[in-house]
Amino acid sequence: MDKQNPGQEPAAADTTSVLERRFPHIVKGLVQAWIEPEAADRFLATILVDDRNGRAGLPEEAFEELMFISDLNWKRRHFNDNGVQVSPLRFGFGNGL
Repeated sequence: MDKQNPGQEPAAADTTSVLERRFPHIVKGLVQAWIEPEAADRFLATILVDDRNGRAGLPEEAFEELMFISDLNWKRRHFNDNGVQVSPLRFGFGNGL
């Protein structure tokens, strides 16, 4: 029960992210890219790295949300299904590892 309004349930907290509220085009691109970790990395790089002069950039909260998503993507690329970190020494180009 809501103490300020007896007989009414408390209002649910708004869990909508800043990205969802203010940058739906970024969310749409991220959803499309999320299928492949490498595609998500490329998409995030285009959003996080400003290569267009004169841009104001993202608000801090939106940037933090994107960095969190970037960290999740990194973890899904570098940890196996058992939660064990895959050693960077195991990565290579054509060396059979």
